[in-house]
Amino acid sequence: MAAYISSHMGYIAASLVLGLIVAAVIAGMVRDRKKGRSGCGCGCSGCANAPYCHPDTRSPGA
Repeated sequence: MAAYISSHMGYIAASLVLGLIVAAVIAGMVRDRKKGRSGCGCGCSGCANAPYCHPDTRSPGA
């Protein structure tokens, strides 16, 4: 087992670094979503998909 780990140390280290980067990006996206920030980085006023991101929760006829 130790021989396998030592012969593949570069692959293991690169995989761990890549995994940490992906986890940091996902955590940032979740944090932004919880704060109510948009996923695209711009405002929703001119966005065609705004009704899908922020559906109108008011009752009909209100």
